[in-house]
Amino acid sequence: MTNKIDYEMTSIHLSKLSVVWRKAQRPFNQKWADEIAEKFDPDKFEPILVTKPNGAGVFHIVEGQHRKAAAEKWGGSNQQVPCRIIAEADPSRAAEIFLGINEGRKAVKPVQRFLTAIEAGREHEVTINEIVKRCNYRISDAKLDGSISAVAALKRAFANFGPNILRFTLDTCRILWGEDPQGVRGDIIDGVSVFMNEFHTHVDRNHLKRVIASLYPSPHKFLDAAKYAADQQNETLPIAMSGLIRDRYNRKMRDPNKKLRRKAEA
Repeated sequence: MTNKIDYEMTSIHLSKLSVVWRKAQRPFNQKWADEIAEKFDPDKFEPILVTKPNGAGVFHIVEGQHRKAAAEKWGGSNQQVPCRIIAEADPSRAAEIFLGINEGRKAVKPVQRFLTAIEAGREHEVTINEIVKRCNYRISDAKLDGSISAVAALKRAFANFGPNILRFTLDTCRILWGEDPQGVRGDIIDGVSVFMNEFHTHVDRNHLKRVIASLYPSPHKFLDAAKYAADQQNETLPIAMSGLIRDRYNRKMRDPNKKLRRKAEA
């Protein structure tokens, strides 16, 4: 039995091409489309990858929305462009194909790649996103309250410590600094996740807030202190950050039996 790659090459009118499933694509970047149009060469035009048409006769653009816009700017909207039609007509599969085509390309931002992976149904990204939403955050590269753009740190915490520690980490960041997006930046997620992985069942979060948020009212002040500790102790930033939290926690803990101790010291 011979395997067969199933696709069709044809020309399609620009009016019939659109990004139907927005979550299966990166956001449109007009500047990038304009740059392509300025250097447009029809002999170098790569076919746009599309799915079969929907009920309205519109082909979803899997890959090539900026080439489509550039072609329209270069030659007008009343023209046809070469397209490769694939048999898939499902948004999750379209998202997966987009990710595969763009592996290693710098043009796709980490946040957008993560969101597209969610749409594609990739297990880890879907699970992480559910945890993020459960902790009342959202994945976004906008610098808005309640937004997390540090998707690499989320994936590290999830991979290294599991879903519960990731949830404890995000809950702790919210307790300390509310919805400030700087409170869930990547280096802080890394450090807090190390701390929560070691002590989560023993941490009094009310006490933690009193001793950390009062001393470091902003994430930047906390991060500066952690960086200084890392330099002084010649340790990685996450380890130094975890140690800083523990030391401050213990310093204000009146009951010696409730002080946090490293596993090696227990």
